[in-house]
Amino acid sequence: MGSKAYRQPPSLYRPVGFELAAPEGVQITPGPTLCCTETRDGKTVGQLEVAPFRAALIVDRDGILEEKVRAATGGAPRPVELPGASGFKAEKVAASEAMPYLRVFAFAPLGVDGGLLVVVRSVAPDWTAADSILQSLRVLTRGGPANDDNGPKMPFAP
Repeated sequence: MGSKAYRQPPSLYRPVGFELAAPEGVQITPGPTLCCTETRDGKTVGQLEVAPFRAALIVDRDGILEEKVRAATGGAPRPVELPGASGFKAEKVAASEAMPYLRVFAFAPLGVDGGLLVVVRSVAPDWTAADSILQSLRVLTRGGPANDDNGPKMPFAP
């Protein structure tokens, strides 16, 4: 079983970039917001979006990251610590939705005025492809990878 790699480097307009690998069978749609989608029998079973953003994180780092997660879920975000970055996450289940399970993460490397917003939607509480993609996610800054070590990259389990 192979995987497909994707890289969106930082730029003048985007101080944070990323790279990730998606398992075979997951479609990657690039754009300002990268979208990874897995379908089975013609139905979407999961979707993961990664969107870089600019923000004055030195002024109100926790407030900005927490608000991004709260706006996406309506829930109470919890702080998370990552290698070389910090942020917030929240989960929500909306039974009325086609993909009722929602996990949202907003995080930023230390010392950079930008971050990543990651939104995961799935039909089941566990979506193996999302876990694989998130474990491969590397945050890139103009100085290089912000979380380039050999340990787990993202604490995405609920």
